[in-house]
Amino acid sequence: MTPFALTACAELSHLIDSLTTQPEFRNAQWGVLIVNARTGDTLYSKNAGKLFQPASNMKIVTSAAALTLLGPEYRYKTTFLTNGEKRDSLLDGDLLVIGGGDPTVSDQMQGRIIGDRFHGLATTVMDALADSLRAHGIRQIAGSIARVGNAFPDSIYGYGWEWDDLGEYYGAGVDELIFNEGMAPTKLRPPPDTVRDSLYSGPAKDPAKAYLDALKDGLVRKGIIVEGIVMDSILSTPMKMDTIFVLTSPPLRDILPALMKPSQNQIAEIFLRTIGLERGGIGTADTARKIVGQQLLAWGVQPDGFVIRDGSGLSDQDLLTPETIVRVLDRIQRDTAFAYYYNSMPIAGVDGNVHAKTGTLSKARSLSGYVTTADGERLIFSVLANNTTTPGSMVTGIADRIGAALASYREH
Repeated sequence: MTPFALTACAELSHLIDSLTTQPEFRNAQWGVLIVNARTGDTLYSKNAGKLFQPASNMKIVTSAAALTLLGPEYRYKTTFLTNGEKRDSLLDGDLLVIGGGDPTVSDQMQGRIIGDRFHGLATTVMDALADSLRAHGIRQIAGSIARVGNAFPDSIYGYGWEWDDLGEYYGAGVDELIFNEGMAPTKLRPPPDTVRDSLYSGPAKDPAKAYLDALKDGLVRKGIIVEGIVMDSILSTPMKMDTIFVLTSPPLRDILPALMKPSQNQIAEIFLRTIGLERGGIGTADTARKIVGQQLLAWGVQPDGFVIRDGSGLSDQDLLTPETIVRVLDRIQRDTAFAYYYNSMPIAGVDGNVHAKTGTLSKARSLSGYVTTADGERLIFSVLANNTTTPGSMVTGIADRIGAALASYREH
């Protein structure tokens, strides 16, 4: 090595500096932190202690907290009951449903076999619920279909969500009963027209009622007569209820990829409220935010290194530092269920050597995760960019180039 040769680390620093200080980014803020996962050494740091809008990198925090606080084997339960009696094939009463937030009644699970269950379309799950009622001998329901209980008494939307987002699929609300990420079901066209409308008409104004509407549609498809209506309010808990059956979701470890890989906002919001419900006794985002904050502090995150407003990162009032994200990614490595977390992340690179979560808002881009270098070392990195006026693709391209540089990095 000549006296003027740069070390590999210095070359990496020079590359990142040159990428992030281009004239196009004169008015932007960049935050970058790269750490060796094994040694804890910092390879590069730029504004690592500053707060940034993380966009969907907030899901890194939410998913890690859920895996830690709920556990990889956590399962959601939806209970189907009645306040009446079964007489022959008639259910003389209402069909009642108590939800727990199960997010897996979803087209995302289409074609997946999880455990011993095959998941088809969201409507397939509703058909299966109707089959369960038929298996209990029920062919007619004299009463209505209603929900009981209120596991998530919060707003169906995340704190600080923009009005313009609420009409989009990614801005759908969530509740303890949720059908296909909060999208409203539509009716199938009657015969002889065999072509059907789009299955979903947009985000449901009332996610729980949309679930019950989809359930009724499934009952009708399976030939079960419902004489009553689908109630749009929560029914007071009856003095007497009998359980008919319980639907149990796949474990949380199998739900993680459906959250992280497609960056699914509604699952993240459900995870957040579930943390509040299971660890704080109230399924609200406010309760959950305090609990997740306590977990971050237990992981060694600086108290001024985060502001949590929702679970998905859709809120532009969320704030994280690169230090916080890297610390979370570091600490979750010590969890016995880390393999599920690692494998839930989107994969990039020719050899699949980058496992990282992207994030996109109008003025924020992010990319954080793990990368295996050419030396076989695992690095933890976080790249956050805020207040950019250049096309988003340019910002994303810079983050991708940094990730590629880390994948090819050799210390010597």
